[in-house]
Amino acid sequence: MNWRGTAVLALLLAIGVAAGFGASWVLGENPTGDGTAVPVPASPSLPVDPVPELLPDPRTPALAEGIPLEPQTVGAGDFRMTLPVPKGWSFSENSLNEWQWRPPDQPDFGYVLRVEQVLSNRRSIEWTLDRRVDELREDESNVEVLGQTRDSLHFSFVTSNHLRHGHLRWLDLTGGDNAQVEIAVTGREADDPGMASLIARVGSGIRLG
Repeated sequence: MNWRGTAVLALLLAIGVAAGFGASWVLGENPTGDGTAVPVPASPSLPVDPVPELLPDPRTPALAEGIPLEPQTVGAGDFRMTLPVPKGWSFSENSLNEWQWRPPDQPDFGYVLRVEQVLSNRRSIEWTLDRRVDELREDESNVEVLGQTRDSLHFSFVTSNHLRHGHLRWLDLTGGDNAQVEIAVTGREADDPGMASLIARVGSGIRLG
């Protein structure tokens, strides 16, 4: 072997030693074989509404189905309307186009009926319903849609650590498809059957004039 061959052989041996050292260093940092595998951290999960600790509901009797109703007139001008409301409930006017009824001396987080004129929005019932679902999810926590029709919504949510159930319905009193009136009943889970009955009866009995 001449001197050139000797030099090439020495160079190849040097490269082999270096490669072996590099491989042993990599395997030392990342051992393989029968050792315990190191877990890979999971990516953070998407944020969700934490379920709060719920407080007990008031122990007043649940809203009964078929409670007595009596007619009452609200509003003014061309959109004055008469509707059946629970007999004996306290009446309050939230604004010029929104009214509320609730049993007298009822504690907080009981049940309440609310009626609002929303005809100024000039939106269809379908659009109004879809928008209200979006608003609920933006404004309330733990919102769950429990039922839905073309003109009504049944849902639950949590506010101030209380589980609440709500029923919404929209009407066009002139025979069209615009949301002119919004009827809402909110209460406890135990009030659900009575609330469903009440909103159906109010909705079927409301008239202009």
